[in-house]
Amino acid sequence: MLFKKIPKYAIVPTLVIIIMQFLTYFGTQFINRHFNTYDFTLNSIDSYVPLITFFIIFYILSYPWWYISPFIVAKTNKINFYNWFLALIICFFICGLTFLIIPTTITRPVIENNNVFDWLTNFIYLKDNPDRPINLFPSYHVLFSWFCYMGVRKQTNIKLWYRISALIFAILISLSTQFVKQHYIVDLVSAILLSEVIYFIVKKYNWGYKLMSGKKYGYK
Repeated sequence: MLFKKIPKYAIVPTLVIIIMQFLTYFGTQFINRHFNTYDFTLNSIDSYVPLITFFIIFYILSYPWWYISPFIVAKTNKINFYNWFLALIICFFICGLTFLIIPTTITRPVIENNNVFDWLTNFIYLKDNPDRPINLFPSYHVLFSWFCYMGVRKQTNIKLWYRISALIFAILISLSTQFVKQHYIVDLVSAILLSEVIYFIVKKYNWGYKLMSGKKYGYK
């Protein structure tokens, strides 16, 4: 089974991930709350993206998936997990710096509560800095969700159905950031590019495994 015998070595890194995510996202919101903001709207693209509040379901479901995924990635092997973990932490750090240097904002639509999806979307708006939405570039939602997929991508000891599902779910979450008007297209694209580049570099030089295992060379 997918969740049988969850590796214990994933517990502390997962706690670090949660702490780092909250610090970089909410901590920077506290610091840059009076900073001037930038608007990265691309009218040629963003103005044509429709509001589809049904997609708030995928936006919300991302939260539990983020904190389950480290344990699934850990079931691949230590080398992959430690590299994945370090790459994610580096991306959080880069995002935190970007939030401070280039705080971005978005103009949200006014949505009437005509159905449960509208209500959920307004609820997210209310809980996510309603007066001044910031920390959008790059999108944390896209970045973390894409990492959840990358961690199992090409890992043949993870069932194929889950790897395909992870890709589909990451895509749906990424689309949800656009359809519920929480992010612009620049936020989505930059998050995926950052994820792919950092993960590639860390895996290429095996930094995560060398750091976490204390071994400078080798894979044992």
